[in-house]
Amino acid sequence: MFARKTTAWMIAACLLGSGSGQALAKNDGNASRIEVNAHSYPWSPIGRLNAGGRGHCTGFMIGEQTLLTAAHCLYDNISGRWRGASELHFVAAYQREDYSLHSPVESYQVSKAFKPAQSVSAENAVADWAVVRLKKGIGRQTGWFGVRGLDEGLRSRIDQKKAILLQAGYQRQRAHVITATFGCTFVGNFSKNSGLVHDCPIAKGDSGSPLLVLDRGRISVIGIHVLQVRWDGRPVSGTLSLVAFHPEATGPATLEFSTALKAYWGPGQQPQENDKINRLPLKAIDALLYRSGFLSTDTAGTAKERAEAIKKFQLEQKLTRDGQASIQLLEQLLLSEEKVR
Repeated sequence: MFARKTTAWMIAACLLGSGSGQALAKNDGNASRIEVNAHSYPWSPIGRLNAGGRGHCTGFMIGEQTLLTAAHCLYDNISGRWRGASELHFVAAYQREDYSLHSPVESYQVSKAFKPAQSVSAENAVADWAVVRLKKGIGRQTGWFGVRGLDEGLRSRIDQKKAILLQAGYQRQRAHVITATFGCTFVGNFSKNSGLVHDCPIAKGDSGSPLLVLDRGRISVIGIHVLQVRWDGRPVSGTLSLVAFHPEATGPATLEFSTALKAYWGPGQQPQENDKINRLPLKAIDALLYRSGFLSTDTAGTAKERAEAIKKFQLEQKLTRDGQASIQLLEQLLLSEEKVR
């Protein structure tokens, strides 16, 4: 359960698009935020949504040609209008000038309830979503995330450190690489639980990035980052919960949401075999093995060296010693870190 409800935190809230022109509360950063390899799953479905040369946001694939992001990323504050689809371009798995997986935007849908010129409010924040359709079906190469609601059972598993909450995106200060934070914790909620507040550090450029959960070897998206806020004097992250998009959601405020994502609810899809994307997050696994003392450097020199390090970790954790890298291994490494904390 969340510790308490959010009330006055919105006074210091601000939007996170790198070109939004809004003042951003100072983010002191977090040493746990690390660079990951955009060319490996589960980071490959995440990309930069470039907006007509006036900054970028983060977006993420939920289907072969469909992605989610924050609605305010598509609004031009300078001219006071919604950007045309032709001004928008999505680059998935972007890593240091590698634009090999990209697509122009064909069209997009935003909530009728979102008021782009309105001052920041809880009601506006939970309507801050956009479903974007691409011209190219790059999702087969990048893979995509399944959409999942944060129910009481999953919330309890996260609070008990049996599932891992994480965030990844393209922050403006590191705009050409994707960075991620693992082991986030919830600190509050707002607007009848449609908004979530957690302590992963986010900054400009992170708008539209996914709030992910890694649970029992399955990775899913449960929220869209829309705000940075102040909580007890420190910056925390405001996220639109995707529970409002559930097909069984009721009421006028959620009917539009649930209709927009009805076809995308459920399990995600790993990348098809291709020469651009690695189906396993080896860079993140190596970094975690190094951080835990099982590798001497943050990158394994050979596959054999990685396998031996994995077996040592599995032996310590009393797991089956197969030496295999996997999404489940990533989860086990992260859970072991959480236990130490």
